[in-house]
Amino acid sequence: MSAATCTALALVAAAITILASARTIPAVLHGTLFDPDSYMRLVRIRQGFAAGHLVNIVLGDDSGHPLVVEWSRLFDAVIVALAAPLAPFIGWTRALFAAGVATGPLSAGLLAVGLAFAASPLTGGRWIWAPAIIAPLLPGIRSFNVVGIVHYHIAQVALTAIAIGCTLRAGAGDRRMAWAAGLWGGLAIWMMPETMPFVVLGFGALGYLWLFRRLGFILVRIGAGFAATLWFALWIDPPHGGMLTPEIDRLSIVYAMLGLAIATSCAGLAWLDRYAPETRRASLGLIGATCVFAVWLAAYPEVALGPYGLIPAKAMHIFFGSINEDQPTDTLALAASRLGPALLGLGYILHRFWRCRHLPAFAGIWLIAAVGLTLAAGLTARMMIFQQYPAAFAAGLAPVALHDISARFASTPRRAATLRLGLVWLPVVLAYVPALALAAGRNATPGNQERCSLRAASALLAPATGRIVLTDPSLVPELLYRTRVIGVGSLYHHGLRAFMRDWKAWRTPAGVAEPAAVRATGAAFVLFCRADGAHSALGHGAADDALWPLLTSGQTPSWLQPLGHAGGYRLYRIRISAR
Repeated sequence: MSAATCTALALVAAAITILASARTIPAVLHGTLFDPDSYMRLVRIRQGFAAGHLVNIVLGDDSGHPLVVEWSRLFDAVIVALAAPLAPFIGWTRALFAAGVATGPLSAGLLAVGLAFAASPLTGGRWIWAPAIIAPLLPGIRSFNVVGIVHYHIAQVALTAIAIGCTLRAGAGDRRMAWAAGLWGGLAIWMMPETMPFVVLGFGALGYLWLFRRLGFILVRIGAGFAATLWFALWIDPPHGGMLTPEIDRLSIVYAMLGLAIATSCAGLAWLDRYAPETRRASLGLIGATCVFAVWLAAYPEVALGPYGLIPAKAMHIFFGSINEDQPTDTLALAASRLGPALLGLGYILHRFWRCRHLPAFAGIWLIAAVGLTLAAGLTARMMIFQQYPAAFAAGLAPVALHDISARFASTPRRAATLRLGLVWLPVVLAYVPALALAAGRNATPGNQERCSLRAASALLAPATGRIVLTDPSLVPELLYRTRVIGVGSLYHHGLRAFMRDWKAWRTPAGVAEPAAVRATGAAFVLFCRADGAHSALGHGAADDALWPLLTSGQTPSWLQPLGHAGGYRLYRIRISAR
C-alpha cells in the first residue's frame, strides 16, 4: 500500500467519523466530553505534567488517597505529542483537550489503514476502501469513536490489524514483515492487553502453517521482535508497583513473559526445521509449543479469568453493574448492532472454510479466523467493552468478500455489482434497523426535562474546594477535571474499596443523623442530580429511605443543608451538628 493510499483511506474514515458525530461536536466545542474515562485520562496527564513525567497515579479521588489508574502510558504519550505544537498558542490545558478529541478521528483513520493493510494480501490490493466507509458507521466502532471520547479502544484494534497484516505477509516469506509483525503485535499489547488473544491467534495461524511449510526462519523473527518490543515497553512503562508487578489489564511482567514464551516456541520451531526428522517435526513442534504456553498460563492463571480476575467475585456484580461498557448485549437492538455484523462475517468465514475444506493448510487458517471472530463475539455478548473487535472483523472481511464476489460473478457484472452494493450496506443496515424501530416506538422526551451538566455547575462547587464530596462515582473524573474538590470513589478497580464506600453511603438508610456509612467516606458535601437518580445503578434495589432514593424523590434528610443548585445539580453541606 502506498503512502497516498493510506492517507486517502485515513482521511475518508476520519471525515465519516466527524460527520457521524455532528450532534456531539457543538458540546465538545464548549468543553464537554462524553465518557468518564476521557476526563480521567486528561486529569492523569495534567497531573503528570505537575510531577514532571507521565504517571499511573491520580490525586483527588479515593477520599484524598492516591488512586492507581493502570492504563498504558503509550496513548498518553501520543496525546502529549499531538498537543505539543498547540501548547505555545493556546496553553497546555486546551491543547491537551484538543489533542485528546483529535484522537477519535485519527484512530478511525488508523483503523481504516490497518484493516485495509490486513485485507490487501487476500484481495490483490482491490476493494481496500471498504473498511474506511463501513467501520466508522458500525455501532461497535462508533460507540468508542464519537468525537468527544478520548480513549484507546479503537487505536488498539488498529494496531492489532496492522500486526495481522504483517503476519500475513510474513507467511509469504517476507522477513522484514516478520520483524514488523512482532513489533506491531507488541505495540498492540502495550496499548492494551485486550488485544492479546487476537495477536496470539494471528501468530498461531502462522504456527499452523509451519506444519505444512518450513517457516521457522520467519517465526523466529516474529518471536524475537515481539519479545523485544514487550520487554522494552515494560522497561520504560512499568506498572505502579514496578517491573515485576503482575497486572492483567495493562502491560506488565505477565505479557513480557508471554513474549519470552512465544520467542522460545518460535526458536524451537526454527531448530526443528533444521534438525528434526520430517516424520517427527510436526508432533515435536506441537508438544513443545503447547508445553511452553501451558507453563506461562500456569504461572499467571488470572489471565484466563480475564476481567473476572481483577476484583473479588462478591463485589464484581456491584462494580461491573455500575459501568455501562461492562454490560451484556441483552436486548435485540444491542445484539443486532453489536453482534449482527459479526455473525455475517462468521458466516462468510465458514463459507470460505467449506470451500477449501480439502486443502487443510488454507482450511485451518479460515478455521482459526472463525475462532477469533467467535471469541470476539462471545466476549462482546458478555461485556460490550469488547464490541469494537467483532465490528472490526466484519469491516476487515468486507474487501475479501467483495473480491470474492467480483471473481465468482465476473461473467455477470450486473449481478456482481448488486451483490457488492448489498454487502457494503447490509452490515450497516442490520446494525441500525432494530434500534431505529425501537426508538420510533418510544414517546418523545419532554423538552423541559431537567438535565445534568457539571460544566454549568462548576461554580456551585466553589465552597467545596479541597473538601471531600459524595457523589455518583461515574461523575468523579469530570469533577477532578473541572474543579478542585475530592471525590469519594470512582469506577477503577484499584479503587474498589473507595467505590464500595461510596456505594454503601448512598444505599444506607438516611435516618435523622448522618449515617455511619456516610461518615466513613469523610465527605463534607453531597452533590446530586435528580435527573439521573432514577436511572442509576446506585438506587436499584435500595430501600426507599436510603439516601439516593430519598434525594431522587425530592426529600432532604435533616442532616443535609442545601447550599444551591445549578446545571441540574444540587449541593448539600453535611451539618457538623449531625455528627
